[in-house]
Amino acid sequence: MKLRKVRMGGINEVGCLVVDDNGVPIDRICRYTLIDLSGQADTTQANITRHVIHIERWAQKHGVDLEDEVVLGGLSKGELFTSFVRHLERFSDQSSVVSIGTVEPEYFNQRIDASIAYFDYLVSRANARRHTGDPMIIQIIKLAEKLKERLQKRRRHVAKNSQVYGLSLLLQASLYQGLSDPKYFGWNRNTALRNKLICRICYETGVRRGELLSLTIENCRTSKLGPGERPYIETMENVKYDDPRTSVPHNKTRARIIPISNSLANLIEEYKKIRNQSDAARKQPPFLILSGQLPYQPLSLSALSSVFDTIKAKLPGVGRFGPHRLRHTFFENLDRMMKDKGYSDDQKKKIKNSIGGWSPKSRQSENYEKLATLEQTVEALSQFHSELEGC
Repeated sequence: MKLRKVRMGGINEVGCLVVDDNGVPIDRICRYTLIDLSGQADTTQANITRHVIHIERWAQKHGVDLEDEVVLGGLSKGELFTSFVRHLERFSDQSSVVSIGTVEPEYFNQRIDASIAYFDYLVSRANARRHTGDPMIIQIIKLAEKLKERLQKRRRHVAKNSQVYGLSLLLQASLYQGLSDPKYFGWNRNTALRNKLICRICYETGVRRGELLSLTIENCRTSKLGPGERPYIETMENVKYDDPRTSVPHNKTRARIIPISNSLANLIEEYKKIRNQSDAARKQPPFLILSGQLPYQPLSLSALSSVFDTIKAKLPGVGRFGPHRLRHTFFENLDRMMKDKGYSDDQKKKIKNSIGGWSPKSRQSENYEKLATLEQTVEALSQFHSELEGC
């Protein structure tokens, strides 16, 4: 069994097929992946489809008719349930070598959730073929609920808070110094300008990678500004332009307007000039960030990762690095500034949720300012200790 992505009818809508070794779609599985998973982000659909393939491989390996077993047996026979859970723990290794390694708790929980949802689909599919009033329907539902409870009890504890910190002030200075020299990372002038813009947008606005890559020229309000109008970028889900990328980037947070600095606006304008130099580039959909190679398509997710990998290799001590870490850095810098300016907690929460694309009552920003919080903790305790020692 293999995963195949296909373009659907809507703008930039992608679905997942599961095909056999001959490339033929497996009807029962594809009905689930194409219909039940429709509307979710591409990466989410692909991840869940991989979990379903992993589940089906267990059934294939043990000669189990998965639908019959789930519907009529509830995985209650002998060691079947234990065998299934152990299969969920293991990596998706198709080789003949037995792997004793186990997946991370968070990934295991994803597989548990995917199993529950897929089994629910199999139960609904089986019941739909039965006549209304068939007494077996109630029995099937009871078995399904019992199986769901058993699976949920196997979920593992996972810390809910992110452990990612933003860049320290020293690393931020090193990053800026490197980006100011076009030759430092081994890029040519135009590529260096584009990559500097990528980092500056992530660093100064806190947008996610999908929001960055789906940003269009028209959503960058950086020129012909009215009196007193500040430049800004507007992030939103792209349902206007057909995206040629294999993995279409999507927005995971709410659409919003983010004011930007005049220097970042000038950098966008500078990049737009070199972006539109080539006829091939001008023929592309109007996404802001393009590849530097013919035919100059919109920059892919993998190419964006390569940009950050290159930077990481040249900056000692930076460790994990990408748009997500710069998003943390942005919110930590914002928190530092608002603390120094005396913003109230309510004001800070309102502003962060607006910029971050979260709901008004969300506390998600607390996961994005851990380093700033740690600094403020050390500062408060140092002051406390000084006063104690002065007694």
